[in-house]
Order: sequence, then structure tokens, then C-alpha cells
Amino acid sequence: MQTKDKIIETMIDFIKEDKDISQVSLSEIAKKAEIGKSTVYEYFSNKDELVSDTYMFMFNYYENLLTQPLKSTQFRDAFIEQVKMILDAMKDAKNIIETIMNKHHQINYPNQSTFDDKLDEIKSKMEERFLSIFKMGVEQQIITPPFKQDKTRGYVIQALINGLLFQYINDQTDLTEDELLILIYDEVFKTFTL
Repeated sequence: MQTKDKIIETMIDFIKEDKDISQVSLSEIAKKAEIGKSTVYEYFSNKDELVSDTYMFMFNYYENLLTQPLKSTQFRDAFIEQVKMILDAMKDAKNIIETIMNKHHQINYPNQSTFDDKLDEIKSKMEERFLSIFKMGVEQQIITPPFKQDKTRGYVIQALINGLLFQYINDQTDLTEDELLILIYDEVFKTFTL
């Protein structure tokens, strides 16, 4: 592993632990990465640059993970496959996925506008993905419009998915993973029959 990658991986560990990054020193990062503090400065001019690069690395990683091509060509299976991608990512880094899925959970760091732009880009891709899955459902005559660009329905669907996934991740439900995925599908499906 390259030294720069090792430094970023160490920072990712702190972020995944949901540590207050503002309280983590470069000395702590260097110690955990098993390198000298001066080595960190060879790759990053300051902590803000390290944090910024780390978040952008993570956003790009999870964007690629969440938007990888779907294998399923049937509406129900494609929907469940996409929700499972989100769930798997949440298991890996709950607070980062929460940031991506809910822009209310801000990072508040010097490159905030860059982060916001990236989050908007990811959120837009996720909306496009779900819209394409719903169009698949219409083409297969499983659901019927008017889902066009109905923002209220979109908010309800997002709340259902996010709420149930976060309950599962936070051990607030006795459902198995498969039961959870089916429940989310069933509840979202109901929003199209109202």
C-alpha cells in the first residue's frame, strides 16, 4: 500500500468510527498509520487538505459502489438489488452513507461547497437510478404512473427506504436482512397503488 493511501485509509478509519475529526490531530493520524508526522506533510499540506481528500475519496468510492450496473432486469429484483447496495454500503460506513442519502447531515469543513456539489451529484445519480427502476416497473406493467416527477412521493419513498435501513443498521428491528428488503419493497410498492 502506498504511503498516501495508508494515510487516507487511517483517516477513513477515524471517520468510520464517527470520531469528531476536528479533534483528531495529525500526530494521532501518523501514529495510527505507523509513520512519522513529517511523512504526513510530504503528502498533505495540512489537516484540512487530508480531510478534504479523504472525504472526496470516500464519496467517489461509495458513488461507484451505489451506482454500479444492476444485474437484475425485473422490477422487483432490481429494486431490491439497489436497496441491498445501499444497505451493504451502510454496514461499511453508516455516517458517510447518511451524509450521501440525507444532505441535512453536513460535513462542515473548509471545502464545503465542493462537498455539497459532490453530494448533489451523487444524490442526483441515485434519484436517476431509482427513476429508471420505477420506469422498468411501468414497462413491465407492475406499477402505473403518475410517478413522473412527483416530489412528494419521492420524499415518501426516500423516507421509507432511509428510515427502515437506519432502523436495521442501528439494531432497532428484529427483521432479518431479507425480511427488511422485502418489507421496503412492499411498502414502496404500496405508494404506487394509493
